Amino acid sequence: MEENTTGNMEANYRKFIQQVVDTNAVWGLTHDETWATSSSAEFEDAEVILFWSDAAGAQACAEDDWKDYKPESISLVEFLENWCVGMYGDQLLLGPDWDASLSGREMEPLIVALDVINELKHKGKSLEFSQYDSQEEFEEQVIEALEGDEE
Repeated sequence: MEENTTGNMEANYRKFIQQVVDTNAVWGLTHDETWATSSSAEFEDAEVILFWSDAAGAQACAEDDWKDYKPESISLVEFLENWCVGMYGDQLLLGPDWDASLSGREMEPLIVALDVINELKHKGKSLEFSQYDSQEEFEEQVIEALEGDEE
């Protein structure tokens, strides 16, 4: 059973990456400028900020503690530049497309950013970045940061 769950999470994550590249948007749940976060199941004292590839996925989680939260979209560029980079700096994790039972993968935000860039390249798409000269420069910076972490 456990293996199947991991397989489903991987498939779900691939779908997340493909869908945000296709729609050029990422969804979160917000209430009064606060974004929905969860405590990490994998790491003690770590926070996970949740993102979805569509409004329906976000809406499905808007209950209990988040019943007053509403789905809100941000552009893919904003997600990459501001969220992934910022979350990396703040040592937060990213939860892509968690289900209504609030389970899903917990990812390093820069790994997610790199997967998005690779999917963009795979689809022959290019984004206009505002804080980087080009998609290539953004990719280089992300790779450098990740390699720095390994040392």
